[in-house]
Amino acid sequence: MFSEVTRDMNVGDLSGWGLKAWDFDEFHQAELPARLESGVNDKVTWDLECAPPFSITLPDGRAYSYASIEGKVQITPGIHADAQCVIEIQERAWQNYVHELRTPSSLVLSQAVHFLRGNMDDWRTWAPAIQCMYSGREIFDPSRPLLSMDGTPLDLKKTFLPEDDPEEMSHFLRTAGYLVIRGAMAHRREEIATEIERIRSQSREGEIFSWWTQNLDTEQRFPYRLMFLSERSPLIRSLMEEDTTVQDIVGLSKRNLVPLHDRGQGAMTVLKPFGAGAKLAPSIAGNLGWHADCGLGGCNIMCPSINIGIHLDAAGSRSSRLWAIAGTHGRSVHNTALMGTDHPRAVPLDTSPGDVTIHYSCLMHAGPPPTGPHQRRTLYLPFYAPETLQLLGRFQSFEQILPGFGTGNIPSLDQVAEEQTTYRDKVKQGLIG
Repeated sequence: MFSEVTRDMNVGDLSGWGLKAWDFDEFHQAELPARLESGVNDKVTWDLECAPPFSITLPDGRAYSYASIEGKVQITPGIHADAQCVIEIQERAWQNYVHELRTPSSLVLSQAVHFLRGNMDDWRTWAPAIQCMYSGREIFDPSRPLLSMDGTPLDLKKTFLPEDDPEEMSHFLRTAGYLVIRGAMAHRREEIATEIERIRSQSREGEIFSWWTQNLDTEQRFPYRLMFLSERSPLIRSLMEEDTTVQDIVGLSKRNLVPLHDRGQGAMTVLKPFGAGAKLAPSIAGNLGWHADCGLGGCNIMCPSINIGIHLDAAGSRSSRLWAIAGTHGRSVHNTALMGTDHPRAVPLDTSPGDVTIHYSCLMHAGPPPTGPHQRRTLYLPFYAPETLQLLGRFQSFEQILPGFGTGNIPSLDQVAEEQTTYRDKVKQGLIG
């Protein structure tokens, strides 16, 4: 039955949540101007300096434009003549966008929007401000200091030991958005690694429990992600429900969180059994750029949530490793596509076997390709807000909107956006009827 789980384009819709399905005109003529006047303007205009106008239209022709003029966002009907980006969006998709149940990424990937003018990069210029205007989420400001408990600047590369002060660890996690605890699961590393190898060896391509790709040099196909592991392993399920170390780590969040067994991707293992320079079939296997785990939608309901990473192999400068952008959790982040690992808030999370990392799901993080010969295996245990169990059904995830869902052959967001833009331009040129 697991192979019968199919792509669901309506997963995580606003229906059943008591959320207002805003009328497009009412929202732009009354609600949004009122929000801007009540203080939202002050939260967004600093990020819109020199930004060209942005326009959004429904298929029926109703349209509004956003323009930053003299320190204020002005809303005007119609498509602005100077708009660099104009998107056409389905009305239901826009309503989900307002409530953060859809994001620009998921709207593009599900083909719920079309670029009438401009491209994804142009939308990204306005996206953080729009998110703030729609949902109130503040924009990430890298100049805003992150402070330790004593008021001094936070050491972003600081790591902890299991016996360290829980209050200090909790403060670091909630401030930076991530945490590294040395050797926290070293005592269980071997049995976990053995269990992961057992599951990997039994994985079969085509089921929902794994995503696969191919090494083009060797023609070998292999799983690069194992999912819903606590549904297949009593050991991993017990880690999430009974292990005292894991429970103590969850408690550092100071939130009511529940284990996510059969939603999202469940307990999941990242596998990178290849070294630097490996030629892989198109997928996210090799290079997972800056992203949030809730980056396709649902953050306002599912978060704050955490992923506990149990590292089975050493991860450092000669391998693939987890990177984080400190302080981005709970924030709308500006143009991550242009961020590299040289960002002033980018931190490499070097780990040894048995170390544990914790990161908020909405923290910007990345898994760049290996820089050396070493493999990477990391088991992630997800703990989410209880409402997640109502938002998503069994084996449902926002990833179901992705082209290639169920195969692992998932194109990048920019690839899909570029294809849409190319199609639009060919239509304009009369090359496509």
